[in-house]
Amino acid sequence: MARPVVRNKITGGNSQIEGMENQDEAKLLEIVLKAGALPAPVDIIEQRTVGPSLGEDSIRAGILASVLATILTIVFMVIYYRTGGTVASMAVIYCLLLLLGVLAAFQGTLTLPGIAGIILTLAVAVDANVLINERIREEEATGKTLRAAIDAGYEKAWTAIFDSNLTTFISGVILYQFGTGPVQGFALTLMIGIAVSMFSAIFVTHVIFNVMTDVYNRHIHFG
Repeated sequence: MARPVVRNKITGGNSQIEGMENQDEAKLLEIVLKAGALPAPVDIIEQRTVGPSLGEDSIRAGILASVLATILTIVFMVIYYRTGGTVASMAVIYCLLLLLGVLAAFQGTLTLPGIAGIILTLAVAVDANVLINERIREEEATGKTLRAAIDAGYEKAWTAIFDSNLTTFISGVILYQFGTGPVQGFALTLMIGIAVSMFSAIFVTHVIFNVMTDVYNRHIHFG
């Protein structure tokens, strides 16, 4: 079967194409060539060239912001919740290290959207620990023993933590499914961060509290 062949350059909108079997095939080719050929002129309003140094400066600024946010969050948690805040801060640091470890395992590249996802993960992790600490304080106020207050606090905070993280995770899935490029990077980091933060907030801190109650008993303070 012969294929159409363009014999000369298409200049001025005219050219010669040979090798078609009949007029119907020629008309079909004409329709294909005209598809998308709209008379819409393109004018260059502004043109910029972004060098690699600008991206490096942005990444450095994003990392600095992440470090400052982590430090300020840890200081606030320790001051406000004392021993409970210290444990929560340990869980936040563990969460960040685990998140970076997962990203490194998948050979992820640290970008500005990814850094934004890490900072949001920090907020999600802190939110879960705040809910747990407040629940434990409420249970202690009812006269329960420290171990019973901790167990009840985790049990009652679980539903709220799961619901909030689930809705955020679903938003991340939607962003990853319908977004492109940077949006997908942000969504992927956020979803991994949510899974990691839930593990650190629910399981890691609970184990630490149980060990501390066995060793120090009443010397654990939640503000």
